[in-house]
Parts: sequence; structure tokens; C-alpha cells
Amino acid sequence: MLYYYRRSQIFYKKFKKLTEKDHGLKDKFINKIGQVLDNPEIGDFKRYDLKGVQGVHVNPFVILYRISGDTIEFVNIDHHDKIYRKIKKLK
Repeated sequence: MLYYYRRSQIFYKKFKKLTEKDHGLKDKFINKIGQVLDNPEIGDFKRYDLKGVQGVHVNPFVILYRISGDTIEFVNIDHHDKIYRKIKKLK
């Protein structure tokens, strides 16, 4: 199946900030995003406040996305600790 994609404003800003000085990391992110677009089911389903979102790791970072019909929306990208710390505070 062919998927379209879009990026949230948060994803776009964080991606740009994380990769502006690290081209190797940018290549890793782009490679993982390509893998998600080829097979969106590779991500783990998240729970609690991230319910309905899937995530893939590019250690030590996490790319969060959701699938809606034929569109994949990349929601957030950040360090693993920052993504999950927000959830722990809400419990």
C-alpha cells in the first residue's frame, strides 16, 4: 500500500534542531522514516497518554507517528528520556 505522510510542526522543529549539526544522525533518521513509510507496522504501539501512537527507535531517540487511513503523520521526535519523562509526570 502506498502511504502519504505529513509532519507535525513539533516534529519538523525538533528534527531540524537535532540534525542541523549532525548529518550522520540526519541520515539515520531519514533511513528509519523510509522504513516506516515502507512498512508502518514496524513501530511499537504506545500506551497511556500516547495511546494511538506508534514509535520506532533510533537510539537514543524515538520517532512517534500515527496512521490514519493512507496517511502517516510523524508526531514527535526526541530523546527517549524526554519523550517518556512527560508521561511519567502525568501518572
